[in-house]
Amino acid sequence: MRLDDQFEEESSAKGTSFMLTAVISVGLFLVVVFGIVIFVNRDALFHDKPSQSQVVTKPSEDASSVISGSTLVSDDLDIWDDYPVEEEKSETVSEIVSETPSEDDPSEGGTKTLVTFADGKEQWYSISKYLPQNEYDETGFVLGNGRMAYYVEGNKESYLGVDISKYQGYIDFNEVKKDGVDFVIIKLGSRGYSTGQLTLDDYFQDNIKRATDAGLEVGVSFSSQAITVDEAKEEAAFVLQYLQDYNISYPVIFEMEHIVNDTARIDVLTKEDKTQITKAFIDDIETAGYNAMFSGDKAWLFADINYAALSAYDVRLEQSEDLPDYPYRFYMWQYTQKGTVDGISGEVPLNICFIDYTIK
Repeated sequence: MRLDDQFEEESSAKGTSFMLTAVISVGLFLVVVFGIVIFVNRDALFHDKPSQSQVVTKPSEDASSVISGSTLVSDDLDIWDDYPVEEEKSETVSEIVSETPSEDDPSEGGTKTLVTFADGKEQWYSISKYLPQNEYDETGFVLGNGRMAYYVEGNKESYLGVDISKYQGYIDFNEVKKDGVDFVIIKLGSRGYSTGQLTLDDYFQDNIKRATDAGLEVGVSFSSQAITVDEAKEEAAFVLQYLQDYNISYPVIFEMEHIVNDTARIDVLTKEDKTQITKAFIDDIETAGYNAMFSGDKAWLFADINYAALSAYDVRLEQSEDLPDYPYRFYMWQYTQKGTVDGISGEVPLNICFIDYTIK
């Protein structure tokens, strides 16, 4: 009998049985664990979970529905503050909408201005942003006792003037100066609107001498009815002839206007004709060393001349309104035809000037 061999066979059989049992037990344990893991994560495995980018791009969704089991709500997440680009886009759209003119806005967002003609007709004209603009602050205009003034930061930045001619008769210029007037525009002469004859104002020479003696600054005006450039140059020569004996500091003002209730020489002129005539007169005056400007109401400046071709020259606006609404640059404003001044009988046109021509 070999008892040792039998004992080894029995031991080997027992070992194999133990190992098999252990392997089976471990396998069952792993199956149970895997099953538990699958059960616990069944929502994650079998349902789509929105990504962070999806949540951000859909601000109308409630973020709490994305986070399972969370007690947070969308207001607690503060994620919208991290996206200023979206806010900037919203502001830009708002600005564009606010600048879009309403259908009920005939000025089309301030790009047009209304012109009223002598016969009462009205027309809207486009405003060119490329021409010198009216930059006066409306809040700077102050009217007191019939006198207009313009203030900048509390400082008066305008000068008071009057237009005078033979129609005012004899004037006491010392009283005019005491009443606060800084300058006078004296009518020098005109061309007849039917005859075409050049005439000197009856009171010009007396007025300019006594106004100068009173210490007033002086400018002159001339009423044109020229129908050619040659006639405009003739008018300029006429003016210069009568200025040679006097020193004037304020401009020579070129006026050309329609005659009410009658026909006039200039009625046949085109807009371009009037523009070239105006330019010829002013050029000759400035060549002689004087300041010059042209004058007109809003209708004249828009409808009768080409302002773009004359924008380099000084302008006097004639507009009897509380505030001037001419959109382009002007240096003098005749704001009323019915002013009153000590030393002058009756009503007289009043001006304010925005620059000091004595140092221009």
